[in-house]
Amino acid sequence: MQLARLEERCSSLAPQLYKEQARYLELVRRILPTAVKAAIRHLLCALSPLQRASLAERQTLLQQRIDALVQRSSSMITIEQLLVLAGRLQQEERRSRMQQFQTLADRTTSSVEPATSEGASPGIELGLNLPLERPDLLDGLLPNDPSASQAEDPRDPSESTEQPFLAAPDPGAEMSELEILRSLFVMAGESLEQGESAQELTNTFEPDDSQLDPGAPSSDQLMPSTASGLLSWLDAVDSALIRRLRNLSHAVNVELMRSGVTRSLLPIQLLDAVNSGQLPSQSAPSNVLRLTLPLAMVSDDQAMETACVLVRPSELEFDDHGLRRSRSRLRLQRRDLGTLLLKERHWHRRASVREVQNHWWPNQPETPQSR
Repeated sequence: MQLARLEERCSSLAPQLYKEQARYLELVRRILPTAVKAAIRHLLCALSPLQRASLAERQTLLQQRIDALVQRSSSMITIEQLLVLAGRLQQEERRSRMQQFQTLADRTTSSVEPATSEGASPGIELGLNLPLERPDLLDGLLPNDPSASQAEDPRDPSESTEQPFLAAPDPGAEMSELEILRSLFVMAGESLEQGESAQELTNTFEPDDSQLDPGAPSSDQLMPSTASGLLSWLDAVDSALIRRLRNLSHAVNVELMRSGVTRSLLPIQLLDAVNSGQLPSQSAPSNVLRLTLPLAMVSDDQAMETACVLVRPSELEFDDHGLRRSRSRLRLQRRDLGTLLLKERHWHRRASVREVQNHWWPNQPETPQSR
């Protein structure tokens, strides 16, 4: 009953949340051309008069290309397009996690157990590789001893190779440290695959391209009906907007380098690092990124300063009062959804406890009777 009421409350909040998010994106589309042109003007002001004079022949063509890029990117800053992009970003993240698990599993499988007759290491060996490539570094961390298990196992080694690689061992058999690591990685990969398949079935904010209708302002296919789903929906739109503006910034930087405005092009990984807060930047005007990069071919004291365009929602909000107010309203709605999320989790726990009590020993009292 309580969960149904919470779902009705979230369903009533969904249209208002959709309208506010659509209004925010509309303001972004309106101020985006001005913000990009202002950032380019700051880069042009840093050039010398001779350099600016050399750009006169390519000025018209550069302006046309920049306007075309901004117009194309603005047409894709809608809720429907951002939700499609958010689905692709989540698929990329899942594939990246699976590749990481597969890489760790392959390294563990390809590693060879050290011989038991080898003596102790003469000292500490430092390396950049992960310790999983050196199983001897894990000696003593696990209770099982591979040498003891080999000595106590009277079976022929050829019989063990005929069994499946990760088959369940006999109750009396012991597993080596390497086999334990392999089984852990395989179980982690299987649990991740199961979680991904369940998430694909229950994820409501990854719409299909054929089901999207830009003319429907509050379609049920776009808006979840739970507090957790609405919060995830907001996070998906925000992450997709950051990626869309990053793509626009990179395309603009490519055109600026081709025209001679800038002499270097920062890779996309550095732009992502700045957006995620992993790489600090220097003081610069809005939507301009200035970094100091060390040079590997010279001494450590020398570095190269580079500047480029990087449009970010936070800086757009800093320069526009209407966009800041819209973000403030979205934060208030997010706070209300956070309160509903706590209630939703509470009643989900209560429902789980009631379900367990009804299906597991339902007639047995919870506390033993006193004699």
